[in-house]
Formats: sequence, structure tokens, C-alpha cells
Amino acid sequence: MFVNYLKIAIRSLMRQKFYTLINLIGLSFGIAAFLLIGIYVQRELGFDNHITKRDRIFRVVEIQNEPGVGEQHVAITMGPLAKAMKEDFPQVVNAVRLMSGFNISVVSYEDKYFSERNLYYADPSVIDMFDVNILYGDPKTVMAEPRTVLLSKKVAEKYFGNAEDAIGKTLMFDKTSIRVSGVMEDQPETTHFFFDMLVPIATAEVLPEFEWMKSWGNNSMVTYVELDNASSMENVNQGFDDFLERRVFSTKDTWQYLEMYLQPLNNVYLKSGHIKFQNMSASGDANMVTIFIVISILILLIACVNFINIAIARSVKRSREVGMRKVLGAGRGSLIIQFISESVIITLASLVIALGIVEIVLPELNKLLGTTFSIEFFSNPLFNIGLLLLFIGISLASGYYPAFYLSRLQPIAVLKGVSSASGKRTGFLSKTLVVFQFVISIGLILSVLVIHDQVDFIRKKDLGIHYNNVFYVGFGDKGYEKLQVVKSELLQNPAISNVAGCSFLNGVGGSQGPVFVSDSAETKLYVRFGFVDEDFFKTMDIKFADGRDLDGKQPTDVNRVSIINQAAVTALGWDNAIGKSFRYPGASDSSGKSEIVGVINDYHYYSLRSQIEPAIWSWQPDKFRGVVVKLADGAKPDEAKTFLEDKWKEFFPGQPVQIVDALNYGAKSYKSDQSSFTLFIYFTLISLLLSCLGLFGITSLVLEQKTRSIGIRKVLGGEVWQITYMLIKNYLVLVLIAGMIALPLGYYLMQLQLDGFAYRISINVFHMVVPVIAAMLIAFSTIIYRAHKAANANPVEALKYE
Repeated sequence: MFVNYLKIAIRSLMRQKFYTLINLIGLSFGIAAFLLIGIYVQRELGFDNHITKRDRIFRVVEIQNEPGVGEQHVAITMGPLAKAMKEDFPQVVNAVRLMSGFNISVVSYEDKYFSERNLYYADPSVIDMFDVNILYGDPKTVMAEPRTVLLSKKVAEKYFGNAEDAIGKTLMFDKTSIRVSGVMEDQPETTHFFFDMLVPIATAEVLPEFEWMKSWGNNSMVTYVELDNASSMENVNQGFDDFLERRVFSTKDTWQYLEMYLQPLNNVYLKSGHIKFQNMSASGDANMVTIFIVISILILLIACVNFINIAIARSVKRSREVGMRKVLGAGRGSLIIQFISESVIITLASLVIALGIVEIVLPELNKLLGTTFSIEFFSNPLFNIGLLLLFIGISLASGYYPAFYLSRLQPIAVLKGVSSASGKRTGFLSKTLVVFQFVISIGLILSVLVIHDQVDFIRKKDLGIHYNNVFYVGFGDKGYEKLQVVKSELLQNPAISNVAGCSFLNGVGGSQGPVFVSDSAETKLYVRFGFVDEDFFKTMDIKFADGRDLDGKQPTDVNRVSIINQAAVTALGWDNAIGKSFRYPGASDSSGKSEIVGVINDYHYYSLRSQIEPAIWSWQPDKFRGVVVKLADGAKPDEAKTFLEDKWKEFFPGQPVQIVDALNYGAKSYKSDQSSFTLFIYFTLISLLLSCLGLFGITSLVLEQKTRSIGIRKVLGGEVWQITYMLIKNYLVLVLIAGMIALPLGYYLMQLQLDGFAYRISINVFHMVVPVIAAMLIAFSTIIYRAHKAANANPVEALKYE
């Protein structure tokens, strides 16, 4: 019986090849878009799911509200915090400190030298808290002793060939011997905190240069705590005020404006856009995930709506078929099964085609996002269950209305020509679906325009610092001793115009702290610190607003004078900063004073998402970690890079060469925004394609309904253009109605998205008008051919059976 229904359904579909093809295209692309976005969303929502205690693990976040900076949430905390919380809060059963291995330039074994980016100091309890799987070594002792290291399997194989052979071997961390105590399983891609090397934090605690780890006045660590119960978070948050008063504010350290709270581990990846200093953490965007979820659902709905529209359009012709079948004894149930069978066949074929599209598109999507997405047919049962539910849902959703509508037609009325699909309810439904489709399309076009202009604004905005034709070449913590030799040798190459020593490519590091104004113990300003030599500002084309640059001919400039930015001047309310002084620990003068000799124009040392904060630069050579190299006009970057690599091997033998293209460094902050924008374009085009198909279906419905009236108008002398206009104007009105709904909604959502940028565009009339005009042109282009063809048809054909 069921086979018979399928045969009838297939024959019916083959008789209407054109409509069947439209349905296949629409559903295939709709399902493919839904699956692609679903794979992306599943990955984003799946971060840290491999950690079994994730519901009870929290990251400690500080709220700093210091003069000149304002309120900011930061992910780095004080060294003593973890131990103190474990002592003071009975709810805390475990605490872990994590700190970047920033002091280690090179890791080597025999003739292999590498610069390891994912190297961290950690407390031994990190293994239990984050479910680190130890492959080789004793889990209880792998991090028990100082001067040992736990390697990931991938890194162990890189150094030793066989991971198991790594146990007991010795690596050189710069000039320090570190014994390999264990090998851990490589972490999954979906972890917010990725480490390849873990060194017991006790290794750093015994070193004189890490004395600051014991201070409550220095923030350089990420602190995680495990609670006895997830519900204990609120009790800990309420107890932070007393804790800070007792542990922090009572000390001689400098913190005065400080609060703390716990951030659930489940929120760290997606809900940390407001938190700064997350250098050790990967981060996503919960808003973008939500937007893409909505887009995927809307695209799928458009595809299903198109199916319904075309089924309704065909119902005029099929109503007589239904009437004949009912006269011949077909029951309503059998008719519903037949129409649902057609929907099942179309959906199944579309699903297979969609999976093929996904397989083709996924590699390109992986390149765009830097991911390793794949379709998990066998390894993920939930994926297969999801496909099955999707198949059933689309089949029922797309086939339900046509099946139940057609099956309710009365056979005698149909055969007499009294009943048709032109009822008021059907017409209202069709118009509603058109509006629905174009609300989505107009909203997406508005989003694309706004995001495009924001990305373009970022790309073209004068940042106040120029990264074009600039390389940053690192030389570690001791390279500054050879700085003058390095600069002299490099400048002999005519392809290089400037070389400057600095601590960071952008001139400003992640560190922040207080400086006291002149001799006042009360007037304090929190600033970013940068360490540069006399050639940095010239090399990076940073302009001065007042005063002078650092001067190598004045020995007193080293460690004793400072350059500040205009943001610092504004924060202090000064009219003239030159000649004034700061007092801070970095100055070598016994009084701790550093005279301000210059003020530079504000430049964006971080992304445009952040306000430019007060900053201070001084000439402290021992803080330099590399040089910025400016290429001469006409120089070939590839040749210059090769030259730098060769020279670095001469200057620093046995040290890996770290060359960063400054332009890529500047663009990296906006890579995710650019990727999101590209995805927006792709899915907007799919939405527009599906809307055109849907409009084509609705147009077909109306033309089927108006065939007789068009014929009568032509017989009575109606012109082709008049008839064409009559058919088109209603749709343009529907597009305008869609615009009235979509524009306020799109404006609100885009404002929320732009609020994530401190420097942003404004949504203007262009952004609001163009989407509606574009939608009207799309609607006009879609239906003009069909309308014009109908208007030109021979009226005799339409009226000969009347």
C-alpha cells in the first residue's frame, strides 16, 4: 500500500518537473545553510564540555575602577589570591593559578629550537580540575616537583619523535634545565584555555625575578576555583567585600578601587567580551551565535514556506484531481498520505543534496574560520538523530497545509468549478508569507550594509600608528644587550629605513599600574606601560602633540624621562604636561621621579572595541624584547624577511627567529568580525535566493487565480503595461510593509552589535533606505517576466472553457 502511494507521488512530481526542481533547489540550499550554521553553533556551544566538573568551576574576575581608566573587568588577578580563597571560603574545594611563560624565549633539545606559545606555569591541581589525561607518567607526581614540565603528546613527538621516550629527558628553557615528568593527551580544539606545556608554578616562585608573585599589588595570573556546589557561587560573590577588606585593602599595596566576582566556566568562552586581558583564553561571541541561530531557523522557514507556496500555487490545477479521486472513492486520509508522501520524497532528496553541498562547502568554511568542522555520521549519534528529526519536521511542516487544505475540498463543488484555491484565507496567507520572507531579507541586507561599513571604517580609520611595511622581530629577554649592534647591521641594508627597540610591537604591553603625579601621594593615575627607544615613534609614524621625542644624545633620557599620550593629559585635566613629573617604581632616579618631556597624539594600541586609555612610555632597555623594522619604499618584503632571518641566526645562534608582519598583527584583532561579515554575505545571498523562489511561487499562484480576469481585461481593451502594473503593484506594497517591520527591528539589533565597539559608525538613512529599494528591485525582477508573459497571453486561451 505504502509503495503504491510512493509511486503515485513520484508520478505526480515528475508531471510537474519545473515546480519540483524549484522545491528541490529551495529546500536543498535551505537545509544546507541550516546544517552549516548548526555545525558552527554546535562547536561554539560545545567549548569546555569535556571538563566533567565544568558546572562547579569558576574564573575569578576583577572589577577595577581606577582614576583615569574607569570601570573595567579583567581576567588577571593577584598571585596570593588562590591560596587565600581556599583558606577563607569553605565553599572553595580547589584553586588553580595559571600564568603565561612569558619569561621563556626558547625551548630546545639538542639541535631543535622552538618558541612555545602555549607554555604556562600552573598549580599541580590543574590536572584534576581540568581533566588533564596523563598518557605517560604518574598523575599524582607529574607536577609535584619544581623544574619539571608536563608536555602534550603533540609537543613530545615534536621534540623526541616518540611521546613515551620523552619521560626523564631534559629540555632547555633558555639556559635552565627542565626535566620532562609526563606526557598528557592533546587538548580538544574546543577548549578556551589551550596549553602544550605545563610547568609547576613552584618553579617560578623560587626565582628572584618572580618575587612580585607574593604581592597583592600585581595582577599577572588567572585564578580558577572549584566550588563544592554550583549554587555556592552567590555566597562567594557576597563574601568578596569582606575578603578584600581583610586581605587586600589592609596591605600596603596600591589597590583601592577593586571588586571581584566569579564567572562560570561555561560562560568564559562566549560571554567574556567585556573582560580584558584574556591573552590566555580563546573567546567567542554569544551575540553572534544567537544571530546565526536565528538566521539558520529563518532560512529553513523560508525554504519550507516556499514549498507551501508552490503547493498552493499548484492546488488550483490539482483541485479537480482531488475532486475526481474523491468521486472515485478516495478518502480524506488516503489523500493526506499521498500529499505527505510527495513532501517526504522532496524532503529526502533535498536532504541528500544538502549533505553533498555541506561536504563541498565545509573545507572552505574551515579555511575562513580556521576550524576543522566535519560531518560526523558515525561518531556522533546526536547528529544522526538531529538529521532524522529535521527530515521528519520539514516533511510534516512543508506537507501539512497543502495536504489538509486540498483534502478538505468538496468534490461536487470542485468539479462544478465553484471551489478553488482563491479563497480569502489562502490569499491572506500568501501575502503574509511574502511579507515574512521580505522582513527577513530586508533585515539581513541592512545587517550586511552596517557590518560592511563598520569593517570598512576599521580598515580605513587612521589608527595613529602605521603598520605598513613593518616587521617585528623578537630577541628574547637578553637580546637588548646587542641592540645597538643589531640596529647598526640592519640599517646597512638599503631595504631598511628604520629600526627601533621596544617591548611590544604596538609599543604598549598588557601591564597596567599606578603612577603618582609629582610629589602627591593622593593624585594617582592608572596607565598602560610601554618601553621604547628613541627611534620607535619615528619608525611607527606616531606624531607628537607637544614636547620632544626621546633623545639618544641625552644620557639622562634613559630611565629618567617619560612620554605620555593625550588621553593621560585629559584624564589629569592638564593644560600643559611638559615639565611635570610622575613618580613610579620604573624610574632609576632615587626619588622614583620621571620627567614628562613629550606628549604624543592618541593612537589605537588595541582594537577599536576599546577606548584609548592613558599610557606612559619610557626608555628602559632591559624591558625590550625585540625590534620593529621599517622597510624602505619599494623594498620587497619577502627579500627583507629572508635577510632578517639570516641576520638573526648570526646575532642569536640557536634561537628560533620570530618575525611578525605588523600589518597582519593589526588585522588580527578584527579577524572574527571579518569572518562573521563574510558569513553574513553568504547566508544573506541564500536568503535572497530563497525569497526569490518563494515570490516566484506566490506569483504563479496569483497568475493561476487571475488567468480569467486577465483575459477579460484584454478583451475589454486593457493594455499590456496596465495589466503588468496591476500584477506588480501589490507586491511592491507588501515589500514596503515588510520594510516597516524589518527596519526598526534591524536598527535595534545592529545598534546592539555596534555597541561592542568604542569607535563605530552611525546607522544612517542610506542603511535604512537601500535594503527596501533592493528588496523592491529583487521583487520586481522576480515577477516582471511572469507578469509580462501573462499580460501578453492570448485571452482566447484563458476564456475558451468559460
